[in-house]
Amino acid sequence: MKEKLRDNKLKATPARLELLDIFEHARRPLAVAELSEKLPESDRATLYRNVEVLEQLGLLKQIRFKDRQVYYEVEDKHHHHIVCTNCGKIADISHCKLDTTGKSVLKHTGFAEIDDHSLEFYGLCAACAK
Repeated sequence: MKEKLRDNKLKATPARLELLDIFEHARRPLAVAELSEKLPESDRATLYRNVEVLEQLGLLKQIRFKDRQVYYEVEDKHHHHIVCTNCGKIADISHCKLDTTGKSVLKHTGFAEIDDHSLEFYGLCAACAK
């Protein structure tokens, strides 16, 4: 990731590297407000700018759930999410079986190709269902 920053003529500043480290170890997408709690020495404007730069470089991906809050996560393997409608817990769903659905969508809409897709599931996590 340092190389990607340098390749795009951006400094691998301690703040950017710390931000990337947080995302690398995160188990779920994070909002800037959560980043602000983890990095209290950074102001939100700087965090927003850095997150935006990392997204533009393709290192982070932006996600919006029903709550309309913007979340970010490391852009790695394609996956989907399931979100608890009570506590907000987010879990990854790593297997995507939408290839045949995508082909059907193309056939029925007349589109030539699909560049990307997003799918979220909503329900109650095990703890909230009790």
